[in-house]
Amino acid sequence: QSTAPEIIIRFASLNLAKNSKRIEKSDVEQLARIVKKEQIDVFALQGISRYPGVGSRVDIVDELSREAEMRNAFGETINISGRQNGNAIFSAYPIRSSDNRHYDGIASTNVESALQAVIDCGARDIVFVSTLLPEVASGNDLRTCVNRLSEFPALYAEFPVILAGNLPGAELISTPSPLDASHPVKEGDAPQIWFSNNGPIRLVEQGVALTPLGAMIIGHFGIFKKTQP
Repeated sequence: QSTAPEIIIRFASLNLAKNSKRIEKSDVEQLARIVKKEQIDVFALQGISRYPGVGSRVDIVDELSREAEMRNAFGETINISGRQNGNAIFSAYPIRSSDNRHYDGIASTNVESALQAVIDCGARDIVFVSTLLPEVASGNDLRTCVNRLSEFPALYAEFPVILAGNLPGAELISTPSPLDASHPVKEGDAPQIWFSNNGPIRLVEQGVALTPLGAMIIGHFGIFKKTQP
């Protein structure tokens, strides 16, 4: 592995789960402008509500894809009378595949899941995870969720993994673990970022941008080419 990364991936995440305001087209347009200004390559969004077929409601997934000129993957967690809840991943790079995993065995409200997307980032494929954990959960339930998330580096053994969402403190990550946590962020309800620590990626910079829909965490990751055998 060379000392310099092959490319830098600019990743960001925003959690809408506690957003109480009605999302308007102008909010999405402003969010898209921020995503473009920060030159975000991959954007994870949690706690989405969609209203398919309701013309008076803005579909943030379709609208943001259009405004930010990004592809998207959406993972539905529950559908209540036509209202879809779920998480999304937006990407300037091609999305090879996506999958959605619910957290079983916890006292769930059925709106928690982990959306995974395998994205072709040029230097190598990377797995991005957009996840929402229970807002109020017991220690046991949180540990169950963390254990599930810790399985992703083994599940996608060939790829680096970057996760974002309302993740708990790094102290819940067992030691040793295939995951590292970014520096804790205390800005509003900004998500946290975890990432696999098996070598090919490194967090080189981190910050927060304020959007009309909440605080967005930004992480710049150095991506290293896969070494040839």
